Amino acid sequence: MNKIAQLVALILGASTLLSCVANEDPKHENTKLVNTSLSLSPVPYVSSTPPSISDITVATWNVEHLAFPIDTGCKPRAAAEIEKLKAYAQSLKADVVALQEIASLQAAAELFPSDQWQIVMSPRPDSKSYTCRGSDNTSTQQKLAFAIKKSLQVNSITPIEDFGLDSPGLRYGLEVQIQSDFGELSLLNVHLKSGCFVDNLLRSDKEACATLAKQTPVLDNWIEQQEKLGSPYIILGDFNHRLTAPYNQLTQTITTDSTGARRSLVNSGTSLIGCHPYYPAPIDHVFLGNFNFAAVEHQTKSHHFTDMQPDAMLSDHCALSTTVSEVQRPLTNAVKWQTTSKEYQLITRGIYLQAQNRLSEMTLPNTPWVVVMDVDETILDNSAYQVNLDQTSTTFTSTSWNNWVKSQQATLVPGAAEFMQQVFNMGGKVALITNREKSLDNATWLNLSKLIPVTFENTCLTGRTQADKDAINHSDIINDKDLRRQQLTSGNMNCFSTQTKTTSWQSKHTIIMQIGDNIEDIDGITQEHADIEALRKRWNNEIFILLNPMYGSW
Repeated sequence: MNKIAQLVALILGASTLLSCVANEDPKHENTKLVNTSLSLSPVPYVSSTPPSISDITVATWNVEHLAFPIDTGCKPRAAAEIEKLKAYAQSLKADVVALQEIASLQAAAELFPSDQWQIVMSPRPDSKSYTCRGSDNTSTQQKLAFAIKKSLQVNSITPIEDFGLDSPGLRYGLEVQIQSDFGELSLLNVHLKSGCFVDNLLRSDKEACATLAKQTPVLDNWIEQQEKLGSPYIILGDFNHRLTAPYNQLTQTITTDSTGARRSLVNSGTSLIGCHPYYPAPIDHVFLGNFNFAAVEHQTKSHHFTDMQPDAMLSDHCALSTTVSEVQRPLTNAVKWQTTSKEYQLITRGIYLQAQNRLSEMTLPNTPWVVVMDVDETILDNSAYQVNLDQTSTTFTSTSWNNWVKSQQATLVPGAAEFMQQVFNMGGKVALITNREKSLDNATWLNLSKLIPVTFENTCLTGRTQADKDAINHSDIINDKDLRRQQLTSGNMNCFSTQTKTTSWQSKHTIIMQIGDNIEDIDGITQEHADIEALRKRWNNEIFILLNPMYGSW
């Protein structure tokens, strides 16, 4: 019997699940309020909406001496050619394009209109002009730029001057940080020294290789910083070097750290060849780092021109684009069952109806009384968070969980709202003792208040602190919720509030019922030492436990 079947059998064996709807026993004369809440229209169950699948497309393109005015420089263009280049740029369908050999903002704007794109230029000072090879034209500047869709937020722009080696004419690197589906994403655009086309630049006596050898540590250090930060990053540009071979010395340098350990960096286009008919070994590359490669896929392609005759090519480099997207992995059985099965909704609502019936039957104290409830998978449905973990082949982390809580996207567990409303109608209160960290109380409260009419008078929310863990003494405090239960009954509960502290919680409260989805949501119990027979006697009386096959203390 699997875990879900065992849980269902336990519940059905403890009492007849759905008979609670019909068992409105009129003999309970001491009940303060009849169970009118059973006639309330139930809140429709809506499973939390998982985040959409993430993707981004980036491209690198050496546009070959794109100048402004367009008919100047080493590659003068006519208006018709600019229109073809502009159409080609649109055909890339990229979110970000790293450009090399571009002279100015005005030149970039010819291909990437300002109503759709943000242009970020390298601030490198202009270098001395020269006479273009093969013509008498005067050169313009070869700088780097990013064209970034206006829908993307640019967080920072950083020129990497060290790539220039204090040598006029050498290009700077250009870094931008953008806000993407993958969080903050760093992109580095490079155009390295040309002329060193060997597998081991350290064994060459070429001046170009000596220059490239000096640029290598700059690139290596930037990568090392990104690896330590742990956020995703992309390096793209014209490397002027054949990096698809794993034995290439520069490739080995940037893909391993100083200890020889493998970095997260991968070349996204190792199977491609160069698009220019004369140069089959590619020198334009896109590298990806710090992505969860178990959860994302990347596809890289070279964008050929309509006419690939060398004299007809729009530029001497074809653009290279890489699309990074999350892979939607299948759900585990536990998550699939909880998010799609009708049984989950039926059983959970049935348990809450049992609790409502029992509440109507009870002789309630004349002093303040309270129902203690857990939050996650007891009131708030966080299955969308679990869906995202499954689909992206990731596991729980405190960072991803905290971000989920702060997003306030959790929905209601079936039956929870109706039960809590009945408690309020009968003059009782609800204490939400959750193992969400106390620093998340505000986000939790905002999420709850969108779904249930909670107030600081009728509901006490208290997240976990280190004191709750430290208080465990295996005598009168067994689990990390027991201290807060004692504070509740003794009248010194530290309830979350954005207002002046309410006094209604600074008095002793009687706990008449406890509801959770984990056995440790019940006082004085741990998973290891739970007495099932003793719990069975309390079941359907003053304790109720909901189904949660997705995670728990087990």
